[in-house]
Amino acid sequence: MPATVAAAAAAAASGGAFLLYLLITCRPQPPPPEAERGAEGDEASPLLRGSGAESDREEEPWPDRAPVTCCEAAAVAARTARRTWELTVGRWGLHGIAFGIKRHMKRQGNLQHEYSGNDCRQLKGHQAHTEVSSLLEYLKLCMFFSKKSFSAFLKFGGYKQEDILIHKARARLMQPSFALVCDKRTKCFLLFIRGAISTKERLTAATAAEVPFHHIILSEGQIKNVVLGYAHCGMLAGARWIARLAIPHLHNKLKEFPGYQIKVIGHSMGAGIGSILTYILREHYEFSSCSCLAFAPPACMTWELAESGKDFITSLVNRNDVVPAISKVSSESLRSEVMVSSKLDDLQDHFHHNLFASISQRVAFFKSHMLSVSHSSGKIADHDSSISEVKSLKISPLLKDAADVIQPAANGHSIVVTSEERVTLVNNEDVTCVKSAVSILVSQEDSDSNGALDTDQSSLSPNEGKEVPNQDSAGKDKQKEPISASGSRQFFPPGRIIHMVALPPPDLAPGEGTSSNEIIGIYETPRELYGRIRLAPNMIKEHYMPSYISTMESLLEQLQKDDGDNTVCTTSNDL
Repeated sequence: MPATVAAAAAAAASGGAFLLYLLITCRPQPPPPEAERGAEGDEASPLLRGSGAESDREEEPWPDRAPVTCCEAAAVAARTARRTWELTVGRWGLHGIAFGIKRHMKRQGNLQHEYSGNDCRQLKGHQAHTEVSSLLEYLKLCMFFSKKSFSAFLKFGGYKQEDILIHKARARLMQPSFALVCDKRTKCFLLFIRGAISTKERLTAATAAEVPFHHIILSEGQIKNVVLGYAHCGMLAGARWIARLAIPHLHNKLKEFPGYQIKVIGHSMGAGIGSILTYILREHYEFSSCSCLAFAPPACMTWELAESGKDFITSLVNRNDVVPAISKVSSESLRSEVMVSSKLDDLQDHFHHNLFASISQRVAFFKSHMLSVSHSSGKIADHDSSISEVKSLKISPLLKDAADVIQPAANGHSIVVTSEERVTLVNNEDVTCVKSAVSILVSQEDSDSNGALDTDQSSLSPNEGKEVPNQDSAGKDKQKEPISASGSRQFFPPGRIIHMVALPPPDLAPGEGTSSNEIIGIYETPRELYGRIRLAPNMIKEHYMPSYISTMESLLEQLQKDDGDNTVCTTSNDL
């Protein structure tokens, strides 16, 4: 027995050493010549370069095809892990992740009502009930395929083994698990794609770099338009890998069943891969009627591509599900908001602490002088001066003075000088957050004193006295820009977006929390709402399929109840 354990440990150590050797020294083969690629040349995998300087790795393009060799897969996995670390813990820090997000979430409150605003269209009636019922049926099939054994999936769907055209059960990096099924009951070819469950699938989802992706729109077999954009690297590679395997089977089966439709179904990462795969399939004339049902889709493509899929992609979002809004640009914006919130809380805590300490000192001063009846005139003078000092402790002058002493230095840092603290060096990012927090505190103090919120223009905008444009329209235009200020492109969930919203009872104001008597509604929401991350306590739990199914069942009950009430009202009016 000890010999077996020693042998296993030696084998594990050897495997780890070999993997490290591949990551450091191995360089993949160059891509084959263009002439040797043949008809499937565009499906060949571009190989990655080996290790090198950090600057070389930054300029190295990300692959838009699934890796072919073990060396290439290991290189992509290592690069993905390094990039994920730099964008999360490397930028946020453990303190920001553990405490900053929680404090910002508490300050932000419940924002569920934003998905039922004036720009959102509520879906009601029999048509909405029919659509949600169909989506629920497909979601249950998708959950059985993803979570249960394949035999349980066949039994639940009523499929036979001959109905399975292709099934890839084992997932690899950028090669997700999927199944192509011939559903004779609905006369459809259903292509199910599993979400991120295994480690390799999670690495595929984490490979979120931007790669070019263009969609050709066909009309009666002719090219009508070309939509240019960018897509999620790992999901695009997975979609192209599935397309290479599924297209030959679909060609053959459509000849046998010419009237069948193609539906691509997926949840989470599977929804993102499925939506991109739908774009690829629709570029073939035989598959131009292909559609996609995306449950909890991630932000996986730029605005123009997402808008072009509104006619054939339906994206369903549940309550506070945060995944459809997560992208590099929205994460950077959230980080800035969290830092501003943390600085604001620190400034408020610091002010209240100093105010309490000063008042305590004055009370002790009064108490010590009240014991003596002599030098009454001196005590009265000290009393007046103490009261004036206590009254002078206001937040606005202190913070306005503090905002004026923050000046950028030539070495890329800034020097913050106050009358009570020593000189401190902070970076430019922290200075921006401090200034934002200062401006918010100044606005809050002015609001408390004047009864209205009067923002300090000197700290918020250099164009004092000019007309301020509409913030909503400016925000929408900014979100539609292809490139953000940091050089990254904003990604959005694809197609037509419908969002299940938990509405509070009429007597509960928006933002005050939740209630057990909440009403579930469904709205068709504008895409710009998903350019910002909205934090909520259940934002992760409500991403999973059981939560989706539970909400959809409650929604169906609410829709049926509303439809019955409308029928009764119509009948009474007719009478």
